[in-house]
Amino acid sequence: MKIKLGFIGSFPIQTKIVKEVATLFEDEIELFIDYGILEDAIPKAKRFVSKGAEVIVALGGTAKMLEKEIDIPVISIKIGILDLIKAIENAKKFGNNIGLTTEVPINGLEIIEKLYDIKIKQIIFSNKNDFIYGITSAINEGTEVIIGKSNITLETAAEYKIKGVLVTFSRESLTETIEEAIKTAKMRRKEKEQYLRLQTIFNSLTEGIIAIDREGRITDFNHAAETIFKVKSHEVFGKKSSNKFPKLKLTEILEGKSDSKNEIINIGHTQILFSALPVIMGKNIVGAVATLRKASEIQKMDSKIRKKMVSRGFAAHYTIDHFSTKSSVMKKVIDTAKKYAPTDFNILLIGESGTGKEVLAQSIHQLSKRKKAPFVAINCSVVPENLLESELFGYEEGAFTGAKKGGKLGLFEIAHGGTIFLDEIGSMPAKLQAKLLRVLQEKEVMRLGGERIVPVDVRVIAATNQDIAEAVKDGRFRKDLYYRLNVLTINLPTLRERKEDIPEIIEVIMHEQCKKFNKKPFNLSKSSIKKLVDFPWDGNVRELENIISRMVLLCENNKEVDSFIEEEWKKVSLFPNQIDNKERSFNHLSIKDLEIERLITTLKECGFNISKAASRLGISRSTLYRKMKSLHFN
Repeated sequence: MKIKLGFIGSFPIQTKIVKEVATLFEDEIELFIDYGILEDAIPKAKRFVSKGAEVIVALGGTAKMLEKEIDIPVISIKIGILDLIKAIENAKKFGNNIGLTTEVPINGLEIIEKLYDIKIKQIIFSNKNDFIYGITSAINEGTEVIIGKSNITLETAAEYKIKGVLVTFSRESLTETIEEAIKTAKMRRKEKEQYLRLQTIFNSLTEGIIAIDREGRITDFNHAAETIFKVKSHEVFGKKSSNKFPKLKLTEILEGKSDSKNEIINIGHTQILFSALPVIMGKNIVGAVATLRKASEIQKMDSKIRKKMVSRGFAAHYTIDHFSTKSSVMKKVIDTAKKYAPTDFNILLIGESGTGKEVLAQSIHQLSKRKKAPFVAINCSVVPENLLESELFGYEEGAFTGAKKGGKLGLFEIAHGGTIFLDEIGSMPAKLQAKLLRVLQEKEVMRLGGERIVPVDVRVIAATNQDIAEAVKDGRFRKDLYYRLNVLTINLPTLRERKEDIPEIIEVIMHEQCKKFNKKPFNLSKSSIKKLVDFPWDGNVRELENIISRMVLLCENNKEVDSFIEEEWKKVSLFPNQIDNKERSFNHLSIKDLEIERLITTLKECGFNISKAASRLGISRSTLYRKMKSLHFN
């Protein structure tokens, strides 16, 4: 975009040279031309400004006057010494006593006087009246000819019947002046762009910003501050902050008394988070800057950040429809879950490993008003104690060796607004039980190594496969925490207690796995289904899922499926001399006998390796140990 440049000359003859020089810059400038001197030039310059002129070019005194009247740069055209000598040579033809009009004194004229054997009187002026008065005084003192830069020089000289000579700029001088004007306009554009960029940033900030100078007067006040205080910036600019906003106490910052960081103040009925710092130049405080943000906006932002956690995997995937059942006991569980879900009470799920406690927890979350918020799960038994605390409650940077830069959000913070599922709660160390109790009571957490309290709104669903009431009696679990968690309780039945559901569960799992391995579903014989229904299922649904998955992977046809199930069946069949000395069929065995037989078989096959045996059975090591103890098996 071309630079708009205004030229105000002192007489029309200058037009020709101005237009000629302008052609050198025709790709860079759009030129406005007019004439006028001193006060007469002001309205013409203002008209140029209204047309978008970015720089005005004018002669000496006129340029000096315009600088005070308009708010864009004014560049003065310099009259070179050669231009002046040329005018003096012309003036000498009409007399040796010469008057020279000028805005500022010119040094070195003595040399010219000696060289040309003349007398030069400088007529110094700052406005039109000074100009006319100076000329008349010089004429009265014997001046024979006047040198000036405008037609008024000729007119005044003619009035007193003496000669007037015009001095003007050279082509070279005008060229230099226009180059300077272009450079000035470009710099001004750049500064304006930078200013607008900073203003846009300043006004787009969601934080209110107020700046004051060393006298406590307001110098900056952005849009967000206007919204917070319900006042326009032009109403407070230049006013004392102590008068307009006494609650901020910015004058105390100027006095070096204190900084303000994250203070809560009330402005009207709105809570504001407020901070203020001094502006320091060298060792002196030259101002202060305050930032303000509505507490409600911080809460909204916090909520958005936490909601984004859902897209990072902190989400529930199962719904209550995942439970397809014919079992009356399981139907009761589902009905209870539906009743509990809309409330915000904590829930304790009790059931053996593999009974679907996390699936039920996710289903409850999906039925609750928190369903669009995060669902966060953690197994308290598999995370070491020193890590479990930082996982649950987070930590600040430098809290311990190896702590991440910037710290880390804890799972309670991530779950804000949603649900946290604490699996195997019975194995939580006593130290963490106390901290968890405080979180449940106060609904706030403090990160490891931190000093800041973070409020959290979280529903807790805890799960256990232990007898928590017994653990409370033994002192292994805090009674107060137990009552905090055990507001609502759901007991999940074992697969052994809902055998009528096993055929349908087998069908669902088999179709899922066949699809996964790109196989056609098998047709299980009645005999195979009966064997699977009569399995003891120590690992419950999880164990059933493991066996069906293994079956789909290894088998290619229905015959192989029947053989596979027969082999699995043998692992839980009667072992002579292990239970009693008589030969028995499977149908005569009790559930307890079957469990003992199965443990014996699996342990033998795994070389009595507890981890391998637990993995094959689809249960945890702790569950296996507990079963061995309960069955009095050594």
